[in-house]
Amino acid sequence: MKSPDSIEAPASADTAASVLPYGGGTPRGQQARRFAIAGDVVAVATADLPDEDRGALRWVAEFGRAKNLPLEEVAAMLKKPDGTSYSRDSLYQALTGRRDPGQLSNIVAAVIKLRAVEEERAGQVETGFIETAVSRRIFAYNRRAFLRRRIGFVIGESQVGKTTAEKEYARVYNHGETTYFRMPTGGSLDACVRELATIKEIPIGNRVEDLRRRLINCFDERNLILVDEAHEALSEHYSAKRGIRTLNFFREIHDRRGTPIVFYGTNVFRDALLRGPHAKNLRQLLLRGLAPLQLADRPGKKDLEVFARAFGLGPAPDEEMGVRVAYLDDDNVEKKETITANVSELQDRIIKEHGLGRWKTILEDAHDTAREKRRALTWSLVIHACHAFERSGLVGGEDAS
Repeated sequence: MKSPDSIEAPASADTAASVLPYGGGTPRGQQARRFAIAGDVVAVATADLPDEDRGALRWVAEFGRAKNLPLEEVAAMLKKPDGTSYSRDSLYQALTGRRDPGQLSNIVAAVIKLRAVEEERAGQVETGFIETAVSRRIFAYNRRAFLRRRIGFVIGESQVGKTTAEKEYARVYNHGETTYFRMPTGGSLDACVRELATIKEIPIGNRVEDLRRRLINCFDERNLILVDEAHEALSEHYSAKRGIRTLNFFREIHDRRGTPIVFYGTNVFRDALLRGPHAKNLRQLLLRGLAPLQLADRPGKKDLEVFARAFGLGPAPDEEMGVRVAYLDDDNVEKKETITANVSELQDRIIKEHGLGRWKTILEDAHDTAREKRRALTWSLVIHACHAFERSGLVGGEDAS
């Protein structure tokens, strides 16, 4: 066993996981929405434009919506050939079909320039995304569903990287093409429609039937909808019909508008689709789909090595290492002890019991400690970070939540 590193752990065992954002913009719900044009209005107004014009105008609408910017601020970012900015009225007319299609070339060119700048900036922002074999399979599957205009299903247990890959795909294939949607708890049609309407800036005071109609008009074959946590429509109310109505609503979007949709769910979702009490009803959904992408229950060794390299570490060694830690016990008395662990076995245990998300959080915490101490990240620091979580009860034995 290697000699233990000496680390003075924080006095408190509490450890806050770092949160890495997926992009800029104001989180929805934190302030009044200021972008004044609903998604279905833009979709209908641009439906018959040439591909470049339609793509540009839909992008700038989604850009303003995602950033929660008023029209005048978005318009101010768009420059005319003489260098002056477009007015709010000019942008409004372009996005609502009130400007002659033959007079859109300059404003479309301005949008294309803005998009290039914004995408370059987005590429420089740390997203926290680590590309793995699993994420590459998910990207390829999403792209195939989009190009073939089909429904797809990505199946895998929690904490294997599905949501992270989904959100990164939506970031890469961004405004105007991909819509990321998380199924509300319980999966009722009313909650689903209102949540999706909020994303598309459609006033939710309307009746559900009116919202359904307007939402259907928001999408066409040039869009892709990623439905995360799809099992919520079938798991909480396994024998109820209201989740079935939700899934059939998405099927209606696909059937009427040609919109590709990929559902992401756990194995519970797969089993309910194939053998649940409403399997016959859901058969139409399955028949419209690509062959499901079934993910392994835990990441493979190569993917774990990719995660380690992303933090500047080599593969987890199959050997005992030690670390000297200081902490406060339950009586608020400082204690010091040497913690030892086989790193490879520790990694396997955390992945098996708590999933990839927890392992990544431990690596992030170890990285933060290394940065604070101005030293290189080592596996001993990872052992220390895991120990802190175990003492807090967040990681550990069978009783840990």
